[in-house]
Amino acid sequence: MEEDISPLVSTGVVSCIRFSLASFDEICKYSINNCPISHPSQLGNPFLGLPLESGRCESCGTMETEKCEGHFGYIELPIPVYHPSHISELKNILSMLCLKCLRVNRGKIKCDTGKERIFVASCTYCREINSISVNEVKKTDGAVCLELRVSTRHRLREGYWNFLDKFGFLHGESPFQTLHPLEVHRILNEIPEETKKRLSAKGFFPQNGFIIQFLPVPPNCLSLPAISDGKIIMYSDNSRNLLRRVFTSIEKIKTTGTSCSENSEIGCLQAAVARYLDLRGIAKAPHGMQRKLKIADQTQNSSKMWLEKIRTLFISKGSGFSSRSVITGDPYIGVEVIGLPLEIAKRVTFEERVSVYNLERLQKMVNDRLCVAYVDGENKFSIETSAEGHVKLKIGQTVSRRIMDGDVVFLNRPPSTHKHSLQAFFVALHDENVVKINPLVCSPLGADFDGDCVHIFYPQSLAAKAEAIELFSVEKQLLSSHNALLNMQFAQDSLLSLRLMSNKFFLSKERAQQLAMFVPHVLPSPALVKAHNCGPWWTILQILQCAFPSSLDCSRDTRCISGSDIQHIDFKKDSIHTSLLELLSSMLSAKGPKEGLMFLSLYSLYLWRY
Repeated sequence: MEEDISPLVSTGVVSCIRFSLASFDEICKYSINNCPISHPSQLGNPFLGLPLESGRCESCGTMETEKCEGHFGYIELPIPVYHPSHISELKNILSMLCLKCLRVNRGKIKCDTGKERIFVASCTYCREINSISVNEVKKTDGAVCLELRVSTRHRLREGYWNFLDKFGFLHGESPFQTLHPLEVHRILNEIPEETKKRLSAKGFFPQNGFIIQFLPVPPNCLSLPAISDGKIIMYSDNSRNLLRRVFTSIEKIKTTGTSCSENSEIGCLQAAVARYLDLRGIAKAPHGMQRKLKIADQTQNSSKMWLEKIRTLFISKGSGFSSRSVITGDPYIGVEVIGLPLEIAKRVTFEERVSVYNLERLQKMVNDRLCVAYVDGENKFSIETSAEGHVKLKIGQTVSRRIMDGDVVFLNRPPSTHKHSLQAFFVALHDENVVKINPLVCSPLGADFDGDCVHIFYPQSLAAKAEAIELFSVEKQLLSSHNALLNMQFAQDSLLSLRLMSNKFFLSKERAQQLAMFVPHVLPSPALVKAHNCGPWWTILQILQCAFPSSLDCSRDTRCISGSDIQHIDFKKDSIHTSLLELLSSMLSAKGPKEGLMFLSLYSLYLWRY
């Protein structure tokens, strides 16, 4: 007879299942790391599991997202706070207790309009204590606290609140006394077992989780990721931002040295924790994580995996350093300038390495709160939540700064049908909510101002910025690569202004000064000082030549320019547009694209002001 080698299976009976809030010890026990999260930069710590930008999970060691279940961390609060979701239940429990002997009061529960309403009576064993009510008080900063109140018309005797001293806090003689969360926590711990049984019979269960000392931090897998530029980048969702506010409150408490007996900073921390738990207290894993991450099954062949990777990294619209917006025209900015909203500039950053040449400038930007974070070695630290003057930059660190005037970006208006649909510009920040370009740039982009959207990309490395300037800049693309003609064509508004100019040859003093206020040269002397009780008068040609570069010489059948002075030009209504384009082509050949770009910027202002 064969021996039965089947393993022994232990049997048992489940007698009960207990549900409760996590206590202090349970939060620390089930967190993956004994060390708490102490800085906002650690919210995406590798110990919290996958997905990460790079590397493996530091807790379970795997590099495959589907095998990492995620790991929780926690933030240790310097001062305990109330759990915002259970403060009403905690008020009801304390209302049923005599806070001196911790026995159940003679109060009873009466149903009124479908809700339980608790009537408080004085304790049978403590006759010297008047009836005390526990109330929820909402402060101006949004924090909710508990307050003891004695309903009496007489002044309380001296030392009335001395029975609360055993819980570690001293109270004055006012009939209104605020209960500190740590004080309530000690009261809950001192409740006798007999009192707990009587409370449970009435449907109330005192728990240590009503007070929060350790705030759980969810794993990385609960933050929706996106694949961009070949890396997995975690979105900075609202829950992360609210946790950063919690760290800001913690930093203020540590800086000011607030003790547990002081209430000045407790409300700020209580409100920050309440906002976070209200948004993320019962968060679930996002649906479609497998689809969003584009994780290929192991059974797929290499060609299918390669195709999936190409779709994710190159066909997807997601990009970590790009934005999309509607464009409008603004002739007041240069042809090579793009007007970028401040709202976009606050969200997108450029990385810049600290050196001896930019240390002073970057340090000033850090002090002015224009930098978001800095990298020192392998660690990344947040600057937004640090105290003012706390961060001192060192040579070799990498700073993530906000976009400033003069930064290089390149713009694309899809669909891209030719190489000139990609243009590099220099940034000029403004307060409005749209992207602004000079109307002359519409022609190479194939755009107009009827709601067209453009994509803006922000090159991060110095090599990428240099490549954008040398290959994509407007200065390098003034002439078409297909037919060598000028890319910047004058459209309907500009042509109408040219027609009006050809009809009126002389300008009054006011009109001439309005047109010449944007040019770097001084307005020349008037062509006519006085004529028939009016004057002085300037000609259109005098205003136009103020935009010419110095020492410009150009001679053709339709024009003659010597020393930047117009000797002759065909200014007829039907030929003025052609003459202007031929003049610009000659200027590009004689003076180069930089001077031609300056002339275009000034001339677009002329046409718009006229």
